[in-house]
Amino acid sequence: MSATLLCVQEDREIGRLYSEALEAEGYEVLCARDGRSALDILARQNPSFVLLDVYLPRQDGFEILAEMRMRPETKSLPVLLVAEGDVTDDVVRRARKLGAVGVESSPMRLDRLVANVAAHLKTEGREISIGGSIPGRGCLREVPVPELLRALHVDASTGVLLLSHGRKKKAVEFREGWPVSVKSNLVSECFGNYLIEKGRCTQLQLDESVERMRAGEGLQGEILVAMEALDEEGVIEALEDHALEKLLEIFSWRDGRFEFRPGTRIQRGSSVGVAGHPSMLIVEGVRRHASLKLIDRYFAAHLDAFLVPCADQQERLSDVGLSASESSWLRGLDGSVTLGALLEEPEEIRRLVFGLISIEVLGIEASPGDWRGTQAAARAAEGGTKAPSFDGKPDEALRSELAKLASAMEDEDPYGVLGVPSTASDDEIREAYARLAKQAHPDRFHGASSSVRELASRVFDRVSRAHAAIATAEGRKTWAAERSRGRRAAAIEDEGRRALQAETEFQRGEKLVAQRDYEGALLCFGRAMEHFPSEGEYRSHYGWCLYLCHPDNEVMLGEALEHCREGLKLAKDREKPYLLLGRLYKAMGRVGAAKKMFSRAVEIRPQCVEAMRELRIMSMRRDKNKGVLKRIFRR
Repeated sequence: MSATLLCVQEDREIGRLYSEALEAEGYEVLCARDGRSALDILARQNPSFVLLDVYLPRQDGFEILAEMRMRPETKSLPVLLVAEGDVTDDVVRRARKLGAVGVESSPMRLDRLVANVAAHLKTEGREISIGGSIPGRGCLREVPVPELLRALHVDASTGVLLLSHGRKKKAVEFREGWPVSVKSNLVSECFGNYLIEKGRCTQLQLDESVERMRAGEGLQGEILVAMEALDEEGVIEALEDHALEKLLEIFSWRDGRFEFRPGTRIQRGSSVGVAGHPSMLIVEGVRRHASLKLIDRYFAAHLDAFLVPCADQQERLSDVGLSASESSWLRGLDGSVTLGALLEEPEEIRRLVFGLISIEVLGIEASPGDWRGTQAAARAAEGGTKAPSFDGKPDEALRSELAKLASAMEDEDPYGVLGVPSTASDDEIREAYARLAKQAHPDRFHGASSSVRELASRVFDRVSRAHAAIATAEGRKTWAAERSRGRRAAAIEDEGRRALQAETEFQRGEKLVAQRDYEGALLCFGRAMEHFPSEGEYRSHYGWCLYLCHPDNEVMLGEALEHCREGLKLAKDREKPYLLLGRLYKAMGRVGAAKKMFSRAVEIRPQCVEAMRELRIMSMRRDKNKGVLKRIFRR
């Protein structure tokens, strides 16, 4: 299923309705209000479908479509035309001549719009599958929620999982198998109702925040902070808890439908944040919401089967986190427990066992298994919810740790990257790889900022490529032959090397900014840009640092603004470019533009305390100014 659509609609309200309907189906929607903007978007992006208004200002839809057909990259792009009022024969004829897939009267019924788009984007001759064993769409009775989420994690799937249960509909976005965002159509699950239910704010405070939000004063969380109903940390905690509850509620669905759309994203969803490893979320969902009748029915269907540990279960068990009673029960297992005997255990234990079976820590066999490894793992996993895998370190410490690794790998061959001699055996190479992979695996940094996760991915990719090259005797022989003949992929190695050099320079620049050595930092950020010009965050930091070096120079301010804007274009999915551009706008006195940037940074990463603090300061100043004006007018 294609990920991105372009909606070109002059009427803002109709365009909004179309976009929301398509986003609810899991598509990413780009919007334009005139033909020129549409063509600019098509020059930068590659949408898989275009919804094009016929009656646009300046250039109508037919002119835009004709220009699209002249471009090689959009020559065969499916385009559905929409025309206000009745669709005449002349409109249909012209549409066919230009290769449109159809013409519809506008405003179009939303269900018809969704069906039209789905029909034209349907994957031809191939059904999407998850992990090779689960279909991309189906029934939750046949594929229960725990099994579905486990398959998405094992397959490291990226995309949106659409779920429906009666009138309930939810969408969960996954990135590399981790749930990162959730969206629901239930009014009862809105953020305000959650705050009231948990006693985190009063109804009066909620009503005031809704009024101010409708007046355009910002996001609800920002407004509650400005009202001092919650502090920044309280809002972040509430947002993450709310998203987690919204996600885990799907474990109570015993039937319904699901569909996975790879490559798509959710717009304006609730960020799940650092709730834990996907395995922990599955077990927690079973603990809180799974049907106990369904669990007992499963045990009753395998009365005489023995509960046994699965292979590699020690690592997976460490991802879960166990209460003292759960750990104690697991440590007491001796291999003689059958599923029939579990029916006599407390509800807490039955739910735990079913959750561990769901994530393949435990299995069932006709004969007993060896529990010694599981007993040790249970002891290590005790302590309730597992802390984030990066041990709560701040981003600066994580960056520094990864930068040291990256620096040590610069200009090294595969043996140097893994830190082994050229005479190393298969076992020595495997041990070195396991040590470095554990240190730099992206899963360890899941809850860190996007820039830290990207740096971890680069380091891990370098380690993985080095291991793949020399893991076996045959591989080492091939690598040596290629090296002697000069056939190695020099370009790829050079790109990786430049990326790591750029990150090292960026690290130095950040440290110099903290020391207020802006001139030195500017040189570092400049070198980072030279090494890796496509990294938007480097360009944004360069622009902000350029302003710090020359705060009173209008020419430099203009150049700084261009760098920050360009950095944002290159890294639209990161919070830092929005934060830095917001600060630059704030320094220029453009308060409205600054607020939009800070708000967007918070939308991308609710844990961005710097942006939340900027918004709070702006709100406090606005409230203070309102008070001054009231006193003036009273006089």
